[in-house]
Amino acid sequence: MLKQGWIIARVPLDHKNRTSELVELLVEDNADGRARRLTLHPWLWYERPVRERFEGHDCGLTVEGPVYLSKDGTGYPLGSQLRTEFGWLDLTPTETNQIAVEVRSAIDLVLYRWFTRPDMADRQLPCRPSRDRYYDDHVARNLILSATPPTASMEQDAHAD
Repeated sequence: MLKQGWIIARVPLDHKNRTSELVELLVEDNADGRARRLTLHPWLWYERPVRERFEGHDCGLTVEGPVYLSKDGTGYPLGSQLRTEFGWLDLTPTETNQIAVEVRSAIDLVLYRWFTRPDMADRQLPCRPSRDRYYDDHVARNLILSATPPTASMEQDAHAD
């Protein structure tokens, strides 16, 4: 990890097994390890711990923590940064809560709309299905290839097989 420029912090002894499992997943020298590292990379850009990230096509909101509780029990993150093609905007803790509630509500609306579509009813399950990565990744790749026009590199790969 140090060779790759990652910061190593001390963890409590009761967390050492889980931490070592997470580190092993991050340093795997394969596509999964690269995907995990790529996922964490943007989280390390900011000075404060990132609580949440909301990414759109043209804008992004990074909610910064930790969260502090007010006397009424409401949690307030330290603030957030809103990024657009025009620049950056720092938001206060109160503004951050307001915009995060709106963004979460918009996400819920879109996701519930998809979940309740009639053509999705027979695919709904009461709990999260387990993944067979080797099989599922192969199926997903074939679905993507069937739904997209071939590129020159895809055609070369097909002839190489």
